[in-house]
Amino acid sequence: MFQKLSKIQQRSLAIGLFVGVIVLILALVVWPWYAQISSAKQEIKDLVFRIQRYTRVIEGRNEVFEKVEQSKQGLNALGYFNMQPTPALASAELQAFIKNAIVSAGGVLESTQVIPQTEEEDLVHIAVNVRLTGEIPTLRAVLYQIEMAKPLKIIEELDVRPIRGIRNRQNGQLEDMGTVSINLQVASYMRKAP
Repeated sequence: MFQKLSKIQQRSLAIGLFVGVIVLILALVVWPWYAQISSAKQEIKDLVFRIQRYTRVIEGRNEVFEKVEQSKQGLNALGYFNMQPTPALASAELQAFIKNAIVSAGGVLESTQVIPQTEEEDLVHIAVNVRLTGEIPTLRAVLYQIEMAKPLKIIEELDVRPIRGIRNRQNGQLEDMGTVSINLQVASYMRKAP
């Protein structure tokens, strides 16, 4: 079949086959190789961008630490946290504050009990259970003093129960004394020692 073709036709056919083989090689080898190179270049660009972003974050790290330290100092300056050096001293201060608040409001302190401290992140939770008796105005005054106090004090539990009145000997009925028994749990926080 090739012998019947003229020399020009044979050359054209050879050139066509050669071009076809080159196109086939390009399609099977060079094109996937080029696609992989393009993908690798894009991945390199993405990684360079990430490195630049992480570098900016690392460079700004000291500024962030300074701002965190300033905010901690700002919170300490506000007086929200108990500044005692140990949780035991902080508990004693909390008990003394509660006793003074109850006595100044005209109530009677029956008992206080320190609850073991717990750690929450970088804070130490200090709590005291308190039992007292008094009238409703006494309760209001005590709650107000606790709420307005610094360092910050939080009432976590509150139970108010009326005290049974005295029986009237003449008519046999109970007379309301207006006195209540109050159980409350007051908490305060202090920063954990470094």
